[in-house]
Amino acid sequence: MAAVVAALDACTGLTGPGGGWSGSYGGPFTVSLANFSALAAVGGVARVDGGSGAPTALYRNSSSSFVAVALVCPHAGYYPVDVVSTGFYCPVHGSSFSKTGGVQSGPSPSGLATFSTTYDASAGTVLVNRPT
Repeated sequence: MAAVVAALDACTGLTGPGGGWSGSYGGPFTVSLANFSALAAVGGVARVDGGSGAPTALYRNSSSSFVAVALVCPHAGYYPVDVVSTGFYCPVHGSSFSKTGGVQSGPSPSGLATFSTTYDASAGTVLVNRPT
C-alpha cells in the first residue's frame, strides 16, 4: 500500500523540493550579467531568480537577446525544473524542454512559460518582464 501511495504522490508533482507551484510569478526584476558567467557566451543558461518569485532561468540565444523561462513544469506544477546541458528537465515525470522552453518530450502537454526580456548592453543588464 505504501508503494501505491508513493506512486500516486509522485504523479501530483508534490514529491520534489518545490512541490506544486501555485504562487505568484513575482513581478519584473533585473539581472546583472556580471553575476552569471554562464550568460557571457551565446548558448549559456543560468537560474537567475535569486529565490524570489517563480524559479526563473535566463538563456542567451544571441549576442543581444535573451529568453526568460519559468522553471515550473506545466504537466503537474513541479518546480524547480532542472537546468541541463540541452535545456531543462523535470525529474518527476521525465519531461524535457529546449533552452527556449519548448517541450521536447512529455508527458508535459506544453512548454515552459516564457517572459519577455529587455537587454541593456551598456549597463550589462537584462530586465525580465515576469508578471506579478
